[in-house]
Formats: sequence, C-alpha cells, structure tokens
Amino acid sequence: MDRKQEYDTLMQELRQTPPALEGTLDRALDRRRARRRKLRPLRSLAAAAAVFVLLVNVSIPFAQACTHIPVLGWLAQAVCFSHSLSSAVEHDWVQKVEQTQRDNGYTLTLEDLIVDQKQIHFFYTLDWEDPACEYAMVLVDGDRLSPRPTVLSDSVEGPQDAGHIVLDYREGQVPDRLDLVLTVRPNGDGSPAARFRFQVALDPSLTAVGQVRPVEQWVELDGQQIYVDCLEIYPTHARLLLRDHPDNTARLVSLLCHLEDETGRRYEREGGLSSFSDPDTGFLTELRLSSPYFQQPERLTLCITGAAWQDPGEAEVTVDLTAGTAAGLPEGVRLIQVDQEPDRTVLYFQSSAPSVLLPQRFSWTCRSPEGEWHVTEGGSGTGLETEDLHLIGYPWDQVTLTLNWTRFSPLDVSLTLPAVE
Repeated sequence: MDRKQEYDTLMQELRQTPPALEGTLDRALDRRRARRRKLRPLRSLAAAAAVFVLLVNVSIPFAQACTHIPVLGWLAQAVCFSHSLSSAVEHDWVQKVEQTQRDNGYTLTLEDLIVDQKQIHFFYTLDWEDPACEYAMVLVDGDRLSPRPTVLSDSVEGPQDAGHIVLDYREGQVPDRLDLVLTVRPNGDGSPAARFRFQVALDPSLTAVGQVRPVEQWVELDGQQIYVDCLEIYPTHARLLLRDHPDNTARLVSLLCHLEDETGRRYEREGGLSSFSDPDTGFLTELRLSSPYFQQPERLTLCITGAAWQDPGEAEVTVDLTAGTAAGLPEGVRLIQVDQEPDRTVLYFQSSAPSVLLPQRFSWTCRSPEGEWHVTEGGSGTGLETEDLHLIGYPWDQVTLTLNWTRFSPLDVSLTLPAVE
C-alpha cells in the first residue's frame, strides 16, 4: 500500500480521538504534580504536546485540519500539532529515514524527517524494556552538529511511543549531512541510559527550498515604532523579522498576530520555537508563524492583535522572603505564597490568564543582596495563571526578580505585505 492509499484508507480514523490518547492531558498534569521539583526547561515541549492533544479533542477546526495528515506509523501518536507540518505531509514533503539502533535495552528508530532550508523535523519511535522507566527524554548532542542549531526535544510517554526533534538554523542553512548523536534519559533524570549515533544524508531537493518577501515598513504599536523587515517562507514555518527603534520607550517582548491571505485563510503562531529575542536587549527580533508555502497566496496581511512590553524602569520586583511581600509587581500580578523549605525557598505568583503564546512573567535570572543568582527550577500551571520560582540553597531574606514583560496591550493593527512579483 503506497502513501496515498494509506492516507485514503486511514483518514477517517483521525476524525475521532485515538483510544491511546484518551486521558493524555490528565496524565501529563498528574506527572507534573508528582514531580514538581524535577522540572527542567525541556519539559516545556511535553506540556505543549498536552495542549495540542487538548486542542484535537475539543477544537473542531483544529481536529479537521489534523485529518489532512496521513497516519504513517510514526505519526499515529504524534497528533496534529502544526498546520505547516500537516501541509508538508499532505504534499508528500517527507524524507524516509528508517534507521534503527539498539543499546542497553532501548530501541530507537528514526522513521522520517521533514526538512527545508532552515529546519529539520525528525520523527522517531522509542521502545524499552525497563519497567521502572515511565517516560524517557531523548536529547541531541548539539556540540557535534555544524553549523550548530537550536534544538527542541520532547519526551516519549511510553514504550513504542513516537517522538519529535526539531533542529532550527537561524543564521546558516541546514547541512548536507548530519552526524546525529542521541541519548536517552529514563524519567528525564540521571545519566544517559542509552546512546545512538545516526548518519543521515538530507535530500538536496528539499533543503534548497525557501523564499524571502521584503516588507521594509515601520508600524506603530501602542506608541512604539517597530520595523517589519521581511517575511521568510519555508515549507515547515514562516519567519517574520523585526527591528527596534532607538527612540522607543518600551521594549517589545512578544507579539500576538497572524497572517491572512486573500481567501481569508489564517496562518497563526505555533508553539515550540515560536520566537527569538536579542540576547542583550530582550527585544523580539524574530517571530514564527504557520507557513503559507504550499498555499502560494498572492497577497498576505499581517494582523496584529496584541503586544507584550517591558518598561525598563518597571522591570524589577523586590521580594521580602520573611514578610512574604513584594514591591514593584505590575497590575494584575500578586505574590500569593512564600514557602520556606529545608533546601529552598519557593515563590508562588498569580496573575490574570494571558495568552499561552506569551512568555512567562519572570526571568530565571535574579539578584541577591550580594550579586547575581539563578533560579534553577520552576513552572507554571493552568496556562500561565500561576507561576512558581525555586531559590535552591538561597540564604538571604530578600531577592530582586526581573519581569520578562510588564504589561500587555490589546491591538487591532493590519499591515498589507507587498504582493509577490
């Protein structure tokens, strides 16, 4: 049975939630509560995956969009989390890999990949024999990759489950070949239990694809001037490149927006690697959106519905850990609890529910009375309505936190992008 026949045969099965996915969100939340102190930054993708499962279960438009993806084994449990990847698979933009390796009771198969000029998406399956392993993290050794990409890995929730790895190249392009080293960490902790090395040659007909649409326009947002440089369009995603104005009094941290074509079709922001900021200033320099590559629209409009800003003079919050009080909190945010535990101090904050596409309120870099300190554990719950920060081994009774963003502005701004020549 070829790919198209399998698609026609199995497409109807996606109209209902697969039995294996029932309760996935509840199980993910239960694990988070049970392992509160084991949170790591990479766990954010697993939380995003739970949100995608929820979207498939409750959103009719989202579920209908997912039915366009053929179920090709590795995608049966991957769910439909991306309009761009759905379109890529629908248009057969998939390179088969089908390489399997075994190590220390773990079996990893690189099934397929989706690639273009700037991103590589690997889809794999992982099996194991250890009954003590509830879930597994599959991590990429980025030091072996040249040029070095930004890496996003997820967790595999059970034996024979499917996983997804993203390699994102911001400056350079994807290479011709990959020397890919993957390690498996049972339950996300400890030393790697297995190590795999794959040699993968990338299809040059796929890696050469991409287009740039110059925009070169200034747009005013809440009294600030933002320069929209260009829109880059690839099969796996679209990139909107932005620049700051030296006279701006607030720093753009996040933007809620979408593209809309002449037919009314919308290309929304997607999770995962959704934005990048200047490491020195924190200004939002690059935003990721669903790709219109396969639709090939003649006209696109950028529709901006909101922006998160950091006001430099209002970015610090000083917390008295003994009194349980905080000075400098923005409107709508409050400190609800300070827990003094034997090895740490935990701060709990609550705010009105923002969009899930906005970053967390607080930076993990803070300041003690004697200098810089780093939050090493934390998390959020129910969207971003609650946020907890863990100060491990912190001996002082005061800490100064930095807000990633201080305020949000609802907007209704449209910018017509230049037509394709």
